[in-house]
Amino acid sequence: MKILSCVFEIEPASPLKNAEKMIAICKEKDAELCLFPAYALTGISCGNLLSYKPFIAQLDEAVDRLCAYTEESGKVIVTATQRHGNIVIYDGDINNKGTFTYQGKTIVVSKNADEKADIVLIPTAMPGYPCIKNDLSEFCAAASKKHGCCVAVANCGYGESSADNVFKGVAGIFRNGVITSFFAQDKPETIMALADDEKGEGIIYARPKRPADKIPYYGNNTPALYLDELLLLQKQALYTRMKNCGLQKVAVNVSGGADSTLALIVAAETVKMMELPPEHVIGLSLPCFGTSQRTNTNANSLMEALGVAKKEIDIQEAVALHLKQIGHSGEEDVTYENAQARERTQILLDVCNQEHALALGTGDLSEAALGFCTFGGDTLCHYNVNATIPKTLVKAAILNYAEKQENDALKKVLTDIVDTPISPELKKDQKTEDIVGPYILTDFILYYFAKHHFGPEDIRNYMLATFDEYTDEEIDRSIQTFFTRFKNNQFKRSSACEGANLLGLTLPYFPADAVPDFL
Repeated sequence: MKILSCVFEIEPASPLKNAEKMIAICKEKDAELCLFPAYALTGISCGNLLSYKPFIAQLDEAVDRLCAYTEESGKVIVTATQRHGNIVIYDGDINNKGTFTYQGKTIVVSKNADEKADIVLIPTAMPGYPCIKNDLSEFCAAASKKHGCCVAVANCGYGESSADNVFKGVAGIFRNGVITSFFAQDKPETIMALADDEKGEGIIYARPKRPADKIPYYGNNTPALYLDELLLLQKQALYTRMKNCGLQKVAVNVSGGADSTLALIVAAETVKMMELPPEHVIGLSLPCFGTSQRTNTNANSLMEALGVAKKEIDIQEAVALHLKQIGHSGEEDVTYENAQARERTQILLDVCNQEHALALGTGDLSEAALGFCTFGGDTLCHYNVNATIPKTLVKAAILNYAEKQENDALKKVLTDIVDTPISPELKKDQKTEDIVGPYILTDFILYYFAKHHFGPEDIRNYMLATFDEYTDEEIDRSIQTFFTRFKNNQFKRSSACEGANLLGLTLPYFPADAVPDFL
């Protein structure tokens, strides 16, 4: 029999519209078994709507429409709903037992694929991360080979809210360890995998295994592939937020540093995907006391190379006036520094009001972990595409993007930005790594702390075995700096603006007034 695995751009919290889309897809394709992602009728990100009776009534009506279609067509529709779990809709009825017989074959609907059956169908709603499609592909291919059966998977994608996660759409069909049909949803469009359950031809995919290294985030994936897919997820997150907000413009403060560069790249690529002119991205260059000629030149060159709208405003006079008004002495202290960051944020938000644009944040995961950011300054935005990306991956993503550019001017400025010492430039000749230590060490600590929940001593052992170029004292200093700053800056993370989890890990939450002693 023919199996269809399909992922379409859902409309969150609109079960009737999604049901009509599912029926239209089933009518279009000649397949007896039609698999859709879990929660395709509502979206997994519809929040507390399921506690409201009018919404429940709409969902029930949507299921009834699918039941009526299967009774009329003789086809089978498989998905999952929050009310019923995994469901099989066939001949006008709902089966949520997980196993059924169709055309003489045993079919199992499951999330683990570790079932003996002729066909295993997997409707899923897994949050996305770079190379999730490779993980799903390998998992399903291995399961189909182990049990000598056909395995089909559909994971939700575009249309889901990007408030907390981004969902990577994947549709695939596997038979005896072979990929017979497989597609990933890299842009807002419908993808369909279609194959016969007894078809054996296809491809065998295996990733080259990579040893653990100083940037553990890549896992077994090549850095280029991982970073390509990270950019796709960032674009999807921003596209979703702009679409759901009804906005066609985005503004970002461009400093000539790595974080704002990656955010600007994501913005430019997103409006391109939305088929909008590049001028719909507004880049703001806001030099002040600590701004160097190098970063100011790079900021302007970058905006010109990307073709975005550019606006430069020197904020020295405004900040000096503000400091004078509050009776500040002019000393280069924390007030002096934070006043600049907050002035930049005020301008960004006000320009967004003028332009009816989304204010894009630029701060990264490393800065959030260390609290190396200004409360009420660069922590404020409408949406942050860098929120869950550590500094080392930010720089690597920029270089990966630069290598693919044919525009020599763009490639040159991107390379120089990555080569520029990291600095908030709130004072002259300021270097961040002189204050918090090398980011390559910070991000290594962050990975094992956030993903594997290791404590300082276990992380230290891993670092000593990995970093020959750093002394024991330098490693100890980085560990102490990380955990001291992490404990002291929960209040900044608690007030962070929205940004989707793109890596499959998040910083742990400990109440600011109840941090455990082991840290």
